[in-house]
Amino acid sequence: MDTRFEEHPALDWAARLACENQAEIKIVDVVPEFSWIERMVLPDDEHMQQVLSDDKHRRLGELAASLQEQGIDVSTKVLSGETSVEIIHEVLRSHHDLVVQVTKGTHSQGAGFFGTTSMRLLRKCPCAVWLVQPDVPPRFGKVLAAIDPKPDDVVRERLNTTIMELGMSIADYEKGEFHVVHAWELFAARVVKSRFNPGEFAEFEQQARSAVAVALDKFLSPYGLDHQSERVHLIRDEIGAGQAISALVAKEQMDLVVMGTIARSGVSGLLMRNTAEHVLDQVECPVLTLKPDSFNSAVTLPEG
Repeated sequence: MDTRFEEHPALDWAARLACENQAEIKIVDVVPEFSWIERMVLPDDEHMQQVLSDDKHRRLGELAASLQEQGIDVSTKVLSGETSVEIIHEVLRSHHDLVVQVTKGTHSQGAGFFGTTSMRLLRKCPCAVWLVQPDVPPRFGKVLAAIDPKPDDVVRERLNTTIMELGMSIADYEKGEFHVVHAWELFAARVVKSRFNPGEFAEFEQQARSAVAVALDKFLSPYGLDHQSERVHLIRDEIGAGQAISALVAKEQMDLVVMGTIARSGVSGLLMRNTAEHVLDQVECPVLTLKPDSFNSAVTLPEG
């Protein structure tokens, strides 16, 4: 929680979730470490850090008091260090289920809609991360669940199920529309295309789409949906990973995207330019990102 903001829509939404689910809230803010230049120039850098910490404690206490009056179980904590790392440390220490974070801090150095801390949490935080705008009260009238059915991948299928259930729950809670998207690609399309005449390649594409539709329908069947349902979007991604989803978000004016993040095979606890990141490069709406149960963060608790 960045106490420098006047409004706190992320906290407001977290409070709504807590009330609905009888959950606890921990509000944290981070005092960044001073650079070596600041430590050299400031006459008493340790005192200055303590002043900043005390001010954040006071502000967090004020925010907590207003929630406690609503009967919400709230605690506060001021952390010290690199924001994303310290948030992840706190998640690991206390086994939190969800981090609600503003999309961009007041002094973010990252370009685009999502700031540096948001992207680092996306890659390395072991629990779900909900990114909301700092200046707009979250209202999710149109919720989009981005899934990637793979019947032979148990981990991915469990993640898809969680995405669907959370997306449907949020849409129901908000009395909004629930949409599903699956963007599929033919990674070797250019190579394969050169081996066929146009008619043969068109048949190959149609067979591929039919296979994707069958897999999607099998996954959606328990929810009473299929690829021909009005709010199910089966789209061919021909313009780059994630761009098709981003284009749909803009076209349909989605208010929230719920999606999973899968680590590249062989790289434990690190997400490297996957579809989720490509989507986040381009969308400008809140995003709820989920990780598989098997995810292990590259950030670990310090010893001692």
